[in-house]
Amino acid sequence: MAHSGSLRPLAALPVALAACDPAPGSPLTTRFDSAGIPVTTALAPLWEPGEGWTVGDEPLLDIGAVSEPAEYLLDDVTGVARLSDGGVVVGERTSGELRRYDRGGAFVWRTGGLGEGPGEHQRLRFLDRLAGDSVVTYDIALDRIQVFGPDGRVARTKRIESPWSGLTARGVVGVSDRRLVLTFSDYRDSPVGVVRWPGVRIATWSLDDGTVRELASVPGAEQHVERGEEWVAYTGYEFGKGPRWTIMPGRLAIVDTESFSVRSVSLDDGTTTAILRRDAPVREVTSEHVEAFVEWMAHRNVAYGGYSEEQAEASKPGWRKHPMATTLPVLESILLDAAGNLWVEPYATHGAAVPPPEVYAPDGTWLGAVALPSGRAGLSANGGLEIGDDYVLGVWRGEQGVEYVRMYALEK
Repeated sequence: MAHSGSLRPLAALPVALAACDPAPGSPLTTRFDSAGIPVTTALAPLWEPGEGWTVGDEPLLDIGAVSEPAEYLLDDVTGVARLSDGGVVVGERTSGELRRYDRGGAFVWRTGGLGEGPGEHQRLRFLDRLAGDSVVTYDIALDRIQVFGPDGRVARTKRIESPWSGLTARGVVGVSDRRLVLTFSDYRDSPVGVVRWPGVRIATWSLDDGTVRELASVPGAEQHVERGEEWVAYTGYEFGKGPRWTIMPGRLAIVDTESFSVRSVSLDDGTTTAILRRDAPVREVTSEHVEAFVEWMAHRNVAYGGYSEEQAEASKPGWRKHPMATTLPVLESILLDAAGNLWVEPYATHGAAVPPPEVYAPDGTWLGAVALPSGRAGLSANGGLEIGDDYVLGVWRGEQGVEYVRMYALEK
């Protein structure tokens, strides 16, 4: 990848689907089978205004601090795992640490740190719970997983080897039984221009014997690729489309933000078991969207990229020429909860308020939207949310961007 100087702009990150109001007596879904695969098209939400699930205003668990004590200061949380006793283990990318807190939020232990030794992480990317309150982590820099016991001691360290030439392990989607669901990036045959590259292969990886089983291959995210004789440079494609995925035990859900068509895939054999669709309208990228992106870039690079106000202002014409798609993605991310309901985070343009996530039942019925307390990091950002039968657990941001791990009651 090509690099520029010290004032390299921060990468643009996409950030929100408008619900339609059903006509009285109109159907909420249509269903048919295609080659034995049930296909559901969601037409309108089931819940009437004022109906549906609610999330409490006050957190049941609140971990974090603005200054002291140090064990409650959180920075770049990359995962939160809820344990059987109601406590949590928090993974922090900045320090490479894991920290355990009890069900009341009191600090219990910390382990790990930055490095390559047992229990350490160079770039902690994923954390989740295993049976018996052990937790598993994935380090993208070292391409390795580590299993920690309930006391924080390292029980196992294993490097992930790709079984495919030219493919590199890039992330963990989640855990199902004794299997990790991994993504591998296919860097072979790099094209040029605006392309869907690198491709993504999704597979399971056995924690017992390291056996890898391919589940699906999908196009990667849109980006702008340039080539020279001895270099390849690729930059983000603003408003670009790309794949999203989420799992629950036994089930993988995949969607491409080009259209609202979510495919359910068996983690046992990779077969497609169901498809959920919605006729989400295509929204054109307007000059207002471009200007909102430019102002967002200016703010980000002044706040975090070392730019002065003058440098940001001078950079705006270049940002307006940044490679951009002509249409917006249909959604931002997806998440499966403990009961198999699909939560969809709508796509919001820069500076716009993010609408509440929409919920679809396991049979594809569009239930409606569920408002979450303000300040949430997102369904997938910073470890995303864990949604149980009666709780929502994740990362929230308070004043000055301070991170908190919070759990709220979910009432159905």
